[in-house]
Amino acid sequence: MKNINFRMKQKMNEVFSIEPNELGVNFLTNYFRKITAYLKVMPFVYIIPLTFLSSIFLYFIFGRFLIKLVTVLQYGF
Repeated sequence: MKNINFRMKQKMNEVFSIEPNELGVNFLTNYFRKITAYLKVMPFVYIIPLTFLSSIFLYFIFGRFLIKLVTVLQYGF
């Protein structure tokens, strides 16, 4: 039983020893941390409206070509 407990503690230490994400540029790293903080709390409040608006925007730009492209990609994969 102690052996299993010891292995579990080792695995937990591996999980908590992951370094934070660094993008190389301080401005990008700070911006990334601010964005992910909001997405961790309520992701669908931001993602669903943005996806909806971007799909409408792309439909106005590409029109029926976008529908054909999505259909080909859907059947291709």
